[in-house]
Amino acid sequence: MPPNYPVNEEDGDSVTKATTQVGGRGYARGRRAVLVLALLHGILSGVLDCQTSSQMSHAEAVYLRKILVFVQWPPRPGIPNEVFRVCVAGRYGIGFVLAEELRASTVDGQKIDVRMLPKDQGLMNCQVLFISEPDVKQRAKLLESVKGTHVLTVADDKGFLEAGGILEFSSVGNVMQFAVNLPAAKSAGLKIDARLLSLARRVVTEKGATGS
Repeated sequence: MPPNYPVNEEDGDSVTKATTQVGGRGYARGRRAVLVLALLHGILSGVLDCQTSSQMSHAEAVYLRKILVFVQWPPRPGIPNEVFRVCVAGRYGIGFVLAEELRASTVDGQKIDVRMLPKDQGLMNCQVLFISEPDVKQRAKLLESVKGTHVLTVADDKGFLEAGGILEFSSVGNVMQFAVNLPAAKSAGLKIDARLLSLARRVVTEKGATGS
């Protein structure tokens, strides 16, 4: 489990220097490396406390914003300024938190647009589907609807990975953690950075699961 060190805003100086020293094509790689360091050293610790549902929603939104940097989608045909869409199905509470957290963020230069999906409505070209649906049958229906598409499925329900989901958030000792289903990601055509996987509480592979 990643260490949960206290945050000192002044410690960000060395991180900033490391980022600015990486130029050109290496900038993205350097930025990813800096984010890995940020996660490892608990820079997210200010939102890791998940004693209430609102705190957990906030932590999930922050973690998702960081995690998106480490996921690679296949090239999408279309206009250059096409938005990167994060869709929310089920209960909308997390959707408002995601919209606030992601409003100034981009993925590969594309602005993030958070959309709440009315029940039984299509996915509207979603790149991420956050399933906040307590009903197991409805969750299964949503997962089935994105099979064969390049969609990162996310939820915080226990057993989500076993149901075919890709990214599962959970609270362990009131601290936010995440788990990854690699075969499901591969089936969706998504590549997940190995450095992110090293931070996961559990990784499901074709040979089984690692972690706890």
